[in-house]
Parts: sequence; structure tokens; C-alpha cells
Amino acid sequence: MVNNGRLTNLGIIIIAVPLIVIACVVIALILSVFLPNLPPRQEDDPNSLYTSAAETIMADVTLAPTRTAEAQLTQTAQGTPLPTQTAPLFPTATFALASATPFPTYNLPTSPPYPTATWYYPTSTQRPPPPPPPPSPTAVPCDWAQFVKDVTVPDGTLFMPGSNFTKVWRLKNIGSCTWTASYALVFSSGDKMGGKNVNPLPGVVRPGETVDVAVDLVAPGQPGKFRGYWMLSNHYGQVFGIGANASKPFWVDIQVRAVSSPYNYDFALNMCAATWRSSNSNLPCPGSANSSNGFVQLLFDPVLENGRQENEQALLTHPEQLANGFIQGKYPFYRVQNGDHFVADVGCMYNSHGCDVTFILTYQVQNDIVRDLGSWREVYDGQMTRIDVDLSFLADRQVSFILSVINNGKPSAANAIWFVPSIRKGTTGPWWEGVRAVTVAQQFIAQQLGVPPDQVTVTYVEEAVWTDTCLGIPQQNQVCAPALIPGYRILMSYGNRKFEAHTDLRGDTVFWLEL
Repeated sequence: MVNNGRLTNLGIIIIAVPLIVIACVVIALILSVFLPNLPPRQEDDPNSLYTSAAETIMADVTLAPTRTAEAQLTQTAQGTPLPTQTAPLFPTATFALASATPFPTYNLPTSPPYPTATWYYPTSTQRPPPPPPPPSPTAVPCDWAQFVKDVTVPDGTLFMPGSNFTKVWRLKNIGSCTWTASYALVFSSGDKMGGKNVNPLPGVVRPGETVDVAVDLVAPGQPGKFRGYWMLSNHYGQVFGIGANASKPFWVDIQVRAVSSPYNYDFALNMCAATWRSSNSNLPCPGSANSSNGFVQLLFDPVLENGRQENEQALLTHPEQLANGFIQGKYPFYRVQNGDHFVADVGCMYNSHGCDVTFILTYQVQNDIVRDLGSWREVYDGQMTRIDVDLSFLADRQVSFILSVINNGKPSAANAIWFVPSIRKGTTGPWWEGVRAVTVAQQFIAQQLGVPPDQVTVTYVEEAVWTDTCLGIPQQNQVCAPALIPGYRILMSYGNRKFEAHTDLRGDTVFWLEL
């Protein structure tokens, strides 16, 4: 019975060994998770744990049955040596016990090796959303232009039918590519006005630089408003222009007005046939009112310094923006006829306070020096001066006439006007003597007053081009149809009474009013 008991105990021990081994493995795994940074045992191989556990179990056979397996493991972990038996309990079996190697002692760190997380809990106040990211930079187009100004021919400039002129735009290269000589000004749409389809740029224009681009044009032959659109093209023939997408054209905008002149030569209507210059350079025709180099423009229906709005054409000649600055226009050669007179009314433009200018008329016969015909100083005083120069001494000679203006006062106010500068037929007396229309008007007024014609005095006569069939004086119960009718404006007096008469060229039609 004793032997069977021993065998039974032995079997229990044999069965318990694997279970204890498994428990040790589980404990080891748990320790490896919670103590990941324990240093490895350098002196033991990976199987030493199992060897030590087996030795402990075999030693337990020699201990008293009342000692528990938990006490044995604790003793082993603390490194306490197991007691030896003097006499084996099992005489039929001999066990060789190896000396137990104690577990190493580990010094755990006082703080964990991983960073301590800090938790922030939301408060009752909601945080604002983060700012949006800055926009990514937009690429600058290769070809892109910016309109700077009209160097010549501002919008609405007036021209006679068939007048030649040059339109000049100032543009800036705001793209990223350089414009070369293979770039060009090209016609886009609208009124072409005789311009070339392709006009090469004058030179290289780098990004940020400006350039003046020009095209020679001809005003249409009929009255009206006309506009032509233009753009640029690159060396591939791709078209570009101005605006946000470099897709908008720039333009030339003019008005054409048909005026038939009764004069032998009209310097205003032939303005751009002259060569205009100042001290700096030659000037474009017509010029731009914001040019500091001076400019010349054709005016229809100007308002003179006396406050009167006229219905005929005039030259506005503005000297360069300097003290003693000047402007000068030299006209093509004209063959003077016997009895020709140079006639013009000169003065300042209305509301040009501070205007103080000198008008100069000179001439040059072919292959001769420039000679003087007269000069007239004008200030802004509400009065105009009539120039009437007899040209008979130049009859049958080719003569170039030169119109000049010098500034004596405020440069910005030097708006000098040549009102209807022209070559007309004249006489030794008042130039209108013998003009049929003037005689008819004088007789008409005398008849209305019931007095002899010689008691009505003609005080002033000027050529005019009326724009309706009423000759500029509305009539009761009569429709005034639009028309261009050349004629005369005639001022007369009888005692203290003053009259104004409008006629056609022959005096077949006369309308009048009392002033």
C-alpha cells in the first residue's frame, strides 16, 4: 500500500509538471508585456527557464508533502537554495539534481520610458476654425498687354472725309515673355480704315517695359462714327491683348464730319497735311491733350474766349509745357493767286484763364529762307483779333505757310485758337465788299426797317457752314432739315439797333434776327 501510494503521488507529480511549465510560460509572457525594457539575461540561453523550472519540480519531490508548489516557486524566485535529502523517498529511482540558478534581480525605472500624454478637455467656449491656407500663386501668362494711353487720336477725334492720320497706342508688357520683332500689331474687327492687317512692333519689349505701337489709317469717305479693334500677335501667330485674360482688344474711335469749305485753302481742315513740331521733337497729328510736348487738334463748333460758340472749324494749338514753349506747323506748298488774303481770328479758348500767347505767321518760298508776315500777342480778355494779310505780292509763287504759337504765361492755360485760318479772296477795303450775299442781306434789313440801304452799316462778316436749311436761325412753322450749306454770318447796325443775318453763298436765302 505504501508503494502504491508513492506511485500515485509520482503520477500526480508527472501530470502536474506540464501544467506548471505552461503557467511559467504564461507568467513570462505577461512580464514581457508589462516590462518591455528589462535587459535580457546575457549569461543564460533561452531554455534556461524551462531547466530551472524542471529542477525546482524535481526538488519538490524530496520536500514534505505539506509544502505547496506556490511556496516552492517563491523560494526559487528569491534565490533561496533548496535543502538536500539524506535519504531518497524512492529507492528504485535515482534523480541527479542540478544546482538551481537564481533569477536575476531587476531595478525598474522610477518613471516610464515613454512620454506622458497630456489631455485637454474642451471648454464651453468653442474655438474659432483655423485660418484657410494662403492661395497658391497664379502663373503670369506669357503674352499679356496693358493699355497705358492714347498717344494720338483720342476717342471721338474729328476728321474730314478721307483724311490721313496715324493712330498710336502706348502699351505695357505685363506678361512673362519678351516681345520681339516677330510680334506685331494686327487688325481684329470693326472698321479697318485702310490700315494694314499686320504691323510689326518697332523692337524688343521686355516684361515691365512700354512701347508705342502705330498704324497709318484713313478716315472713311462718309460722315459718321467709326471704331476699329486691334490686338497683338506673337511669333506663333497667336493673338492676345489686354484685360484680365489678355483677350480684349484696344481700339481707335473717330468721327467723320463732311464740311465743304468755301475758301481757297483751309488750314484747319488740312491740319494733318502740315508737319508739327516743338523744341523736343516732331508731334503727331492730331495730338493728345495730355501731351507735355504740345499738341494740335481740329475743333468743330468751338467756344471762343468771348463765350460765343461758333459753328465753324478751328485749330487748337497748345505749346509744349514749358515757359516760352512753342508749337509750329509747316504746311505744304500752295500756289498763291492774285487777290489772296490770309484770314483768321486768333485768341484763347474759352475758360483758359492765364492764357498769354503770341501767334506768328511766316512763309517760305521754295529754296529761300523763312520770312515773317506778322505776329499778334493775345491774352485771355474776352476779345479775339482778326488777322488779314494781303498775299498779292506772292502771286503765282509756290509758298509754304508756317503757323507758330509761343507761350508767354501759364503753360497749362496756353490754349491758342486759330478760328477758320484760311486763304480767301480779298479787296483793298473790307474783304466782303462786292460779295453778293452781303449786299443782299444789307438791302433786306434796310427793307425791313424802311430805310435806304446805305443807312445800314455792315460791321462784321465771316464765312460759315450752316448745318440745316434754316441756316442756324429757327423759323416758325418751318421744318429745319439737316443740311450742310456754306454761306456767311453778317452783323449790321442801324443807329443803336443791331442785327445778325445768315445767308448762303449767293444770298439767295437770308434769315435774320435782331440782337
